[in-house]
Amino acid sequence: MKDQPCILVLGGGGFVGTHLRTALVARFGDGARIINTTRTPVDAGALALDIRDTNAVAAVVQREKPTHIINLVGIAAPIEARRNPALAWELHALAPDRLGRMLLQEAPDCWLFHVSSGLIYGRTALDGKPVDEQALLDPMDIYAVTKAAGDLAMGVLAGEGLKCLRLRPFNHTGPGQTEDFVVPAFAAQIARIKAGLQPPVMQVGNLDAERDFLDVRDVAAAYATLISRTTDLRSGSIYNIASGHAVSMREMLDRLIQLSALEISVDLDPSRQRPSDLPRIVGCVKSLMRDSGWKPAFSFDQTLHETLLYQMTAAGGSVDGGDAPS
Repeated sequence: MKDQPCILVLGGGGFVGTHLRTALVARFGDGARIINTTRTPVDAGALALDIRDTNAVAAVVQREKPTHIINLVGIAAPIEARRNPALAWELHALAPDRLGRMLLQEAPDCWLFHVSSGLIYGRTALDGKPVDEQALLDPMDIYAVTKAAGDLAMGVLAGEGLKCLRLRPFNHTGPGQTEDFVVPAFAAQIARIKAGLQPPVMQVGNLDAERDFLDVRDVAAAYATLISRTTDLRSGSIYNIASGHAVSMREMLDRLIQLSALEISVDLDPSRQRPSDLPRIVGCVKSLMRDSGWKPAFSFDQTLHETLLYQMTAAGGSVDGGDAPS
């Protein structure tokens, strides 16, 4: 990219957004204009903006004239989408559709990066093979179906002339993620045991499910890399953002306990024992690597180690423990 971009980040106040700004600065330097927005800013440098207010978004677009918009807005955890399906439809599908149509009219040269989810493949992943971008979308819950609807809407708009990439990240984790997600939830229990706040027994649910985990910093780096390559990419292209490898919940927990260097027993909690509707899901990332040159920089053990250290610090305990992974 010859000229420095102006990047408008929608929903930049969340877990991914905090890492995305670092990745954008690393990729483009201080010369790039990065406009971070969130519905309720806690950072003085962020702009208050709600994607549901299309007129307000249009005003920002007209004023700032971004070259790229990254839409990170969404409900983070599938369980929250089940609790509020109307909000899931609005944030994941209806508001993004209005955003795309507004850009076609007001800023046709601006690229929209629409962040969807690998969960939209749903039942197609049941055969256990890595799913590529041409795989059938067969979502299995309200979170995934609303994400799929927004993704498909972007495909239609790309056919009408919208400059758009559809990004499908699989599970991503790392330091700073909340305990609503499995890796920090396990790490937080270990941290509380380390700090003497919990007996050395972990309560867990189903450990048989296998997921494709990627470090959030690698996800953010993939987004930044694609921005730098937009002049070489075809509008409407779809990219899985994943590691290409599956890890079971059991293996992940065993590795966290090993990293902690603690003696911890694991109890299966019947109240958490629910068979997974999707036993295994893995993403194929050949297209992303081929078209952008991106590849992951963090090993899964590095991600686990740093997430565990983050949780130990949060629990107020000592952060000494197992050796850091090489």
